[in-house]
Amino acid sequence: MRNRQRTVWCLYVLGAAVAFASAAHGQGSIAYWQPQTPLGYGAVHPSTIYRELDLNGDGFIDFAIDSTFISFAAIVPAGSNRVLAWVAPPPDLDRLVYPVPEGSMIGSHSAQDSLTWVDSAAPTRGAGILACTTLGCIGFWSGLTGYAGVEFRIGGVTHYGWVRLQTFTDAPYGNVLDWAYETQPGVPILAGAIPEPSTWALLLGGGVLLVWFRRKRNDGRG
Repeated sequence: MRNRQRTVWCLYVLGAAVAFASAAHGQGSIAYWQPQTPLGYGAVHPSTIYRELDLNGDGFIDFAIDSTFISFAAIVPAGSNRVLAWVAPPPDLDRLVYPVPEGSMIGSHSAQDSLTWVDSAAPTRGAGILACTTLGCIGFWSGLTGYAGVEFRIGGVTHYGWVRLQTFTDAPYGNVLDWAYETQPGVPILAGAIPEPSTWALLLGGGVLLVWFRRKRNDGRG
């Protein structure tokens, strides 16, 4: 009787773990990329003047950080991809990459108030990270490490993600530290969100319980 109760309990825990993991998987799946070394950008070296980013590793460039002009750096989306930017009021209408606060939602509804999604169409060709002269810098990113919100296409469908930038103080130079995106089309992502280990932990725990149950059953037969 005791063995039967223990078996029922094990099966219940295993089923609950698998069900919870399946539910978590159904709510979305985040892909996360971190280069072995940060990807530098800015006119500090010829290879970093036009830093290209392939966010999902499919061989197609999704964004570039253009610093062709020594005192300026901007995110330039490829094709119909877009970056979340703050738009200055008239008459300037400058478009500056907006540092999304950690934990904030990045999605179709992010464009509100003075924020908008900016593509590579003229005249702006993306959004500025930082522009510096002897009088100072224009932009939000001087000495800042933060998240840029991005919208890009995979197979013709829209995905949302973030790119973490580390920008030097009073200079339009810096590093791309890492990035992530939601693999389910059209699903928003939180700035700074990375894949949750809970799903894998639950599946692993369920597998351990299953192995333990089988061993107990075999020992009982012996």
